[in-house]
Amino acid sequence: MEPHRLLIVEDEAPVAQMIVAAVRRLGYHVVGVTDSAQQGFALAASARPHLAVLDIELHGRTEGFELAQRLRQELDIPSIFLTGRSDEATLQQVRQSGSFGYLLKPFRPQELKACLELALQRHARESHLARLERAFSAAIRCAADGVILTDPEQRITYLNPAAERLTGWSWEEAIGQPLARVFQQKDAAPESDTAFLRAREMTSDRPAVPPATEALLLTARNETIPVEVTRAPLRDEVHGLLGTVLVFRDVTERKRYQAALQESRQQLRALARNLETTREDERGRIAREIHDELGQMLTKLKMDLAWLERRLAPTADAGLEGRLRGMTQLLDETVQTVRRIANELRPGMLDTLGLAAALEWEAQQFHSRTGIACRFEAAPGVTAPPDRLAAIALYRIVQEALTNVARHAHATQVHIRLESSGTTLQLTIQDNGQGATPAQLRRPGCLGLLGMHERAHSLGGECRIESQPGRGTRIRVTIPLAPCTPPPRP
Repeated sequence: MEPHRLLIVEDEAPVAQMIVAAVRRLGYHVVGVTDSAQQGFALAASARPHLAVLDIELHGRTEGFELAQRLRQELDIPSIFLTGRSDEATLQQVRQSGSFGYLLKPFRPQELKACLELALQRHARESHLARLERAFSAAIRCAADGVILTDPEQRITYLNPAAERLTGWSWEEAIGQPLARVFQQKDAAPESDTAFLRAREMTSDRPAVPPATEALLLTARNETIPVEVTRAPLRDEVHGLLGTVLVFRDVTERKRYQAALQESRQQLRALARNLETTREDERGRIAREIHDELGQMLTKLKMDLAWLERRLAPTADAGLEGRLRGMTQLLDETVQTVRRIANELRPGMLDTLGLAAALEWEAQQFHSRTGIACRFEAAPGVTAPPDRLAAIALYRIVQEALTNVARHAHATQVHIRLESSGTTLQLTIQDNGQGATPAQLRRPGCLGLLGMHERAHSLGGECRIESQPGRGTRIRVTIPLAPCTPPPRP
């Protein structure tokens, strides 16, 4: 390790030689010795010593004080004084000069070493802190976010250029002013982008972290700017509360983009609702045509086949009778298939008997197709859906849920329950299958789950899916009983 370099400024040659010999024995390197303050500064500027050892009085003048100040202020070189003067006036000047040490002559080598080491360590710590302060100060000045610091009485002690620009207050005007005067704000609306953060912060068990909130900033220019604000106390382990730091940013552009995105979402949802309504109407039309026209044709064909079978019975051979019976059986199967297709397109009982009856029929059909036990339960006094669209949407949600059970759940039991409570209607589908992780439920390909959420949202309600591996899945849909316009979602 390179030894520390020292500069000696002493006007008495014997004393200077003694000091040089002492510090060299202690392991220091002397870069220069002089008896002049002016020459001492020049040597320091060229050799850049780590520490200057100064005499206060040089050739009858107290030039040591001025030299110590210049070394500290212009070259950031610390100094200590070796002097024979110990009066109060001298000590006061030593303190004012910014010296890092003071040692009376005569001194012992160990006293000199202690004084030198303490001065070097103190300067190293102060230099490190000064570099950190400069770095932090530069970072805050360059930050795009506004930063305001206050004292414990909430009076402003610092604000960066971004804060000046956002608040409209200059440094000179803001320093010393109450924070509430410079940073005038109105609370954000309950549906603001960060409102959910405040709600989460109130219920979280994690260590408190300063939450980001939204507010409207009233500037000195009498303008209103939407900002995101973080406020936190400044505390010191020794001195306690030192003040407050306020960090805020302009979110005007973000709000504009969010408004455009919100409008786009609403338009897409409106389009999806319109397409879904059109598709359901088309399904109903096709189901009616299949049931009425094709069903009537098949019924007439069956009657004609029965008539033909009666007329040919006395004379027909066994082969012809067998062929007629096969045609009759195939025609019966065709009629059943047509009925099944019509019911899948739009169950007639959904319009005639209501949602509860349609869901009970769907549960029976599901059990017949898959062998999975499926039980439907309607709570006593359950209220019917508010309109036809709500009944269709809930029925389609059950269909999609049962399809997922058959494909993925590996369940043996499914329970469907329809109940009403106050002003809401609740539909629950629960199975005892293998369940799924949250990541699996959020996969991009889960369009059926997305469709459930969108159907519920189109009715002004919500769909919650709860699932854990090995513990099955529960889908709970809640919609208002009164028809309503779905609220916008962020």
